[in-house]
Amino acid sequence: MWREMGKGLERAWQRLVLEVLRVGCRAALMVRPLPVIDGKPPAPRSIVVFSTAGIGDTLLDTPAIRALRESFPACRITAVVHRRRQEMLAGNPHVDTLLPHRKGVVGFFRTLLAIRRAHPDAVVVLRANDPDIWPLAYLSGAPSLVGRPASTKFGFLINRPVPVPGWDDLHGVEAALAIVRELGAQTTDPRLVFRVSRAARQRVQERLRARGLDQTPLVAMQVHVSPRLTFRDWPAESFVVVGRAILRDYPVRLVLTGGKEDRAMGAMIQQALGGGASCVAGDLCLSETAALLEQCLALVTTDTGVMHLGFAVGVPTLAILHPFNVHRFGPHGYGGRHQIVQFPGPVRDASGQLRSLAELPPDVVYAAFREFVPREAAGRLA
Repeated sequence: MWREMGKGLERAWQRLVLEVLRVGCRAALMVRPLPVIDGKPPAPRSIVVFSTAGIGDTLLDTPAIRALRESFPACRITAVVHRRRQEMLAGNPHVDTLLPHRKGVVGFFRTLLAIRRAHPDAVVVLRANDPDIWPLAYLSGAPSLVGRPASTKFGFLINRPVPVPGWDDLHGVEAALAIVRELGAQTTDPRLVFRVSRAARQRVQERLRARGLDQTPLVAMQVHVSPRLTFRDWPAESFVVVGRAILRDYPVRLVLTGGKEDRAMGAMIQQALGGGASCVAGDLCLSETAALLEQCLALVTTDTGVMHLGFAVGVPTLAILHPFNVHRFGPHGYGGRHQIVQFPGPVRDASGQLRSLAELPPDVVYAAFREFVPREAAGRLA
């Protein structure tokens, strides 16, 4: 009861903050209205890009940032990213300055001061979960604010709106590219961008050596328990079945990856698989996970941020996806290097509820794995 009351109070507070920000921004517009953009403005000299959503969403925005760099090579690009996701853009060759954004009043003004020092000609909001992003964009002083009005309650702050017809049917990469196209930015390369640091590679190599895994072909299995979108989860028991089949037929070791919240699930799967599996869930940061994936023969994963990380670093990835959102978040721009396995039939059951990914049998996934990763390929690496 107390927990539900706490959540209710938190939601009420968030609604209050949102409304205060909206009222404040409308009042500010009366004092300093945004300029009317008539015709094509000159090429920007400084752009601030907001990408403050989850791991996967941040990676899905990287082709759009590449498009800005390729189209405006002399422009200074500043990327504002959630402080917990800054590893996703650290080392990105298309970003000049990376600003980690923190919630709260102090974080708001720190971010604002850093943005204003960039003197942006344009602010582009690709994806943002926090209500203070558009107020930050407006207060940046940039004459052009670019974004999709339907994605925010602050659409009145956008003077270069991008409608993006069919948003829900577009892949996340294409949706972000549609927004930067408003500035005239284009790219012919839709692949995700992530650079693994030398330090991360060294740390992972030392960990593998300490576990006796540095000379063994590895297959990564990303385990995950979603706090909200449980219909996208695949049961631990199903991972165990597939893991046993892989260990039976392939000369490999399994490494179970995941976040701290996935550690218990990873430990349970490791115990069931015995000595053929090692659990590193919760032990690696994102850059170290990427370095680990680089050394793997394959990655087996559900719809997680690590799935997109696998796409970005190029590890052959078997993505176990729910058909509800496979068209938006599956592999994009990689040809046949990454593959999808999903259950057939309708997305919803007779009552209209989303079917669970748990309905996908392990033998279907393993059959897809055998086709995707031939045994002789693993044997050559042993």
